Amino acid sequence: MFDFFRAWRGLKIPVILLFGSLILGTFGFKAFFPDETFLRLLYMAGITLTTVGYGDILGIDENPAAIIYTTFLMFTGMGVVLYSTSVVTAYIIEGNLKNAFSFERVRRRIKRMENHFIICGAGETGVHVIREMVAADQECVVIETTEEKKQEINFEFPNVPVLVGDATTDLILEKAGIGRARGLVAALSNDKDNLFLTVSAKMLQPRLTIVSKAIDLTMIKKLKRAGASRVVSPNYIGGMRMASEILRPHVTNFLDRMLRGTDKSIRVEEVVIPKESSLVGKKIGEVDFYSNCGLNILALGRGGDHFQYNPGPEIELSSGDVLLYIGTGEQEKLLDKLVSK
Repeated sequence: MFDFFRAWRGLKIPVILLFGSLILGTFGFKAFFPDETFLRLLYMAGITLTTVGYGDILGIDENPAAIIYTTFLMFTGMGVVLYSTSVVTAYIIEGNLKNAFSFERVRRRIKRMENHFIICGAGETGVHVIREMVAADQECVVIETTEEKKQEINFEFPNVPVLVGDATTDLILEKAGIGRARGLVAALSNDKDNLFLTVSAKMLQPRLTIVSKAIDLTMIKKLKRAGASRVVSPNYIGGMRMASEILRPHVTNFLDRMLRGTDKSIRVEEVVIPKESSLVGKKIGEVDFYSNCGLNILALGRGGDHFQYNPGPEIELSSGDVLLYIGTGEQEKLLDKLVSK
């Protein structure tokens, strides 16, 4: 299967001309030979247009008017056939047919996705988001504005589906599966576009987690009011990182390895305690995370941005608490199982 309507937009003119010439040629012969069957007239029009030279099956040489009509049909039909053939060939060679099949595959794959991430904009910021998503084995859909950019993304990330369109429109967001998505990254180049995208996405999916980029620091409050869960300023983060590199280089190297390093075995991760968890109401000391999972809790998040670092054994766990820890993939599975009990 492929996108029929997309293929039709590219081929409709030659197809209409070709079949129009065939039908008109058939009815034109009907005017000269009213007793002949439609199938024989269609056959005569076909061999005339294609100039295959099978011969006269209607006795045209006995009718001067039919001779003139057939001569006209041969010359005009030959032009139509040559034009149609060249357009169809160009369509195939230029890869439009391949793109139509590719679009259908992408559409079917996105339709099967659940709890995925939508990345809007794959520029200097967005491409790093995609790279981290791929490294973390997270499903994501990318929305970009041009075919050229789509090809660049597909070359570097062949398994990441890419949609071409305006990310601020409801139609393209719905094609990206926003109703089933877990989160959205607004990494467009313009702050106003990110603001409008945030509003549109929040209206389509009120529970969606949205992280937006902001070049102008004055836009941070506006983006949060529009529905962004988090707002990141690349310039601000870049300046803080440069200061940290010169003031505390070993700390930044350690965090890089935990957050963005190529070693997937150890990461800084988080887990949320669900409402039905058996840990609700228990103290951290009673759970003994190290004995059960082989890791220690670095921080406990409660009530939005408030975190308590190195929480003591007397801290009582509540539903919705966020536990931050450093661990391997195996330790992560053990902790997920413990929290889900």
